[in-house]
Amino acid sequence: MNKSEDIQTGIGRTACAPPAPAAWKPGTSIQLGAGAEPNMKLEDLRDNGVGCIELAWPNDVFDMLEPDNRNRCEELVRQARELGIHVWSLHLPYGTEWDVSAVDERHREAAIARHLQLMHLAAAWKIGTVILHPSWEPIPAAERNERLQACRRSLARMAAEAERLSLRVAVECLPRTCLGNTSAEMRELLAADERLGVCCDVNHLLQEEPEEFVRKLSSRIITVHMSDNDGLDEKHWYPGEGVIRWNDVISALLECGYHGPFMFEVRPVSPDRLGQCWSRLMSDYSKIGLKIAGGEDEDAAPIEKC
Repeated sequence: MNKSEDIQTGIGRTACAPPAPAAWKPGTSIQLGAGAEPNMKLEDLRDNGVGCIELAWPNDVFDMLEPDNRNRCEELVRQARELGIHVWSLHLPYGTEWDVSAVDERHREAAIARHLQLMHLAAAWKIGTVILHPSWEPIPAAERNERLQACRRSLARMAAEAERLSLRVAVECLPRTCLGNTSAEMRELLAADERLGVCCDVNHLLQEEPEEFVRKLSSRIITVHMSDNDGLDEKHWYPGEGVIRWNDVISALLECGYHGPFMFEVRPVSPDRLGQCWSRLMSDYSKIGLKIAGGEDEDAAPIEKC
């Protein structure tokens, strides 16, 4: 195992917090198949300082298990690594057929089996983290407890298989009626297995402030999805275009010792805008220290639009 892999498997557990957020490596989720940005090149990401990527795809139009798609993805992974881009994570599909909270046992077992096939691919490609949605939606209130229990059984199975494959499963917090829409419910899901981590998607946090979610989940956060929203629903806007208090989110991540990538999940993906947005986030955050040292109010410097 190389040094970078060792850091990833131990994330949130043993490594020290970075001295500043600039120590984080900026990254981006990239869509495969029909959702791919038509003119985006990996070289452009690298040239704009984006050092890692997450692989994702619309599962209704792109079947990763189809041999041609699998081969294309394998070639993308190879190209990224040749350019020095870390392929950090693979986002497992979501939807009715992939719902690990299904109460019908045969349905749930079939969903787990599909996920495990892709986890084996991630392991073969030496991608250390897989992102999992704990449910699909909508979930009626009367079914919620039963769905939570079904999901916990699935998560325990997947965590055990992930350890065997040297992977980490990052359970993503979700919006609206999905499971995992609060820090309290995320803790309930994580109780299924101590090996589970969290993907903190701040764009999905509609019932509590993202910085409070971060502090409550703390070292269980092993990766992030970063984009802005309007406070009412997910938007996948660039940071600074919505209502999220980015200086507070960054501060909370530093407090809990987060040292993974700052993984953007914005639409559309523009290498130039990603690089500019990251630079502006770091510049605006650095002003907090200067203002505190000078006795000024740290809330006086909001994040500018990226």
